[in-house]
Amino acid sequence: MGVSEEEQARLLARSTGWLLNDAARALNQRLEEALRATGLRWREYGVLVVLEEAGPLSQQEIGRRLAVDRSTMVHLVDVLEERGLVARGRDRADRRAYAIELTGAGQELLAHVLHPLTAEVHERFAGRLGRRDRAHLDRILGLLAAPPAGEGPA
Repeated sequence: MGVSEEEQARLLARSTGWLLNDAARALNQRLEEALRATGLRWREYGVLVVLEEAGPLSQQEIGRRLAVDRSTMVHLVDVLEERGLVARGRDRADRRAYAIELTGAGQELLAHVLHPLTAEVHERFAGRLGRRDRAHLDRILGLLAAPPAGEGPA
């Protein structure tokens, strides 16, 4: 005898993976809505943040860090380059390759618009949790996101 659709939905709703996915989807939707006013999408913002943290990187490396395929990365970088937020230049370590780097305009937009905007969204999203609960949640999510001991990056 199989499980009814209603029972399946109830079981899924209690599943850790389902809850994590639901929470991530809800947060990403809120971030997309907030970023719309800037003309950027969530993934484009992600590219800017990766470059801010790591410095110039190849498109391939940015895509790996964001889990974005090659053709999508080309489009993301094209959009950001057209807006003057990133620049393609020769990789200093490998002159045959290109590196993507933030421009001054990209740094300014992150510092004065995007970071405050996304911080506000995150605060509204998780603000109902107390400081201890948020710290606990962040610690647990960090553990879940890290590869198990002895394994490489996911």
